[in-house]
Amino acid sequence: MTTLERTKLPPAFWAALSAYIMWGLLPAFLHLFAKIPPLEVTAQRIVWTLPCAFLAALMFGGFASLRITARTLGLLALSAALIGGNWLLYVWAVGQDRIVESSLGYFINPLINVCMGVAFFKERLTKWQVGALALALLGVLNQTFLVGAFPYVALGLGFSFALYGLVRKLAPVQPAAGLFWESAILFLPALAIIFWHIQSGGPVMGGTAGMMGLLILLGPATAIPLILFATGARGLKLTTLGLLQYLAPTLQFSTGIALGEHFTPAHGVTFALIWAGLALYSVATFQSSRKAV
Repeated sequence: MTTLERTKLPPAFWAALSAYIMWGLLPAFLHLFAKIPPLEVTAQRIVWTLPCAFLAALMFGGFASLRITARTLGLLALSAALIGGNWLLYVWAVGQDRIVESSLGYFINPLINVCMGVAFFKERLTKWQVGALALALLGVLNQTFLVGAFPYVALGLGFSFALYGLVRKLAPVQPAAGLFWESAILFLPALAIIFWHIQSGGPVMGGTAGMMGLLILLGPATAIPLILFATGARGLKLTTLGLLQYLAPTLQFSTGIALGEHFTPAHGVTFALIWAGLALYSVATFQSSRKAV
């Protein structure tokens, strides 16, 4: 085996990398819908995600993957509500030029997951994790008192996604099948919102053929990254996934800056504290993985 063959990255890495890049560039895509009400965009996203998730579920698990118990359906109803709320808040934030603040929510998401582990699974914190959480808290306090704006968008996105991940962890279902059932649960409310929007005088599917096509693309833009992530997660170490996950909010942050969003030195302090906390968290994760080997 040559040196090149030994160092060649596995397909799972490229799948996960592609997923995080797509999630990172999603705000640039959603920004195209800034003039459409967020509730309408979210409803369209749900409607067009359903057929994509159905095809993906059949492709990766067949009809058998769609069979679930009543308990699992109940868990997926809860996860559907959480991800639906997360999508709505995110679409609204992008339309309000708050992409930078939204990226903060996904930067702190790993630290929120640590808190979830302590609260729900009685996990013990290492000194590195305590330090990481302390720095994240300082970042939130800086954003609240020095910047003068409580980061409710960031915390809302971070906590809703962390809770979503917790519920999905408890639901024994494949990723694509789970997304299908979540979309199916939200489908009728989404259709009701779309019809209400039309009855209120709003344009049908954005009003133009181009916008209609973009709205339809929300389906694959939701399903494809999830499938790529699931493929990558099966073939990579958790530490590798943990480091790759920072790519998405980094791209989101860069997108917000590129679109000219407001960013002051005080905002910089907030992000510096959060990034320092993530550095400590990464060290703790790396050390744990080495001890486990």
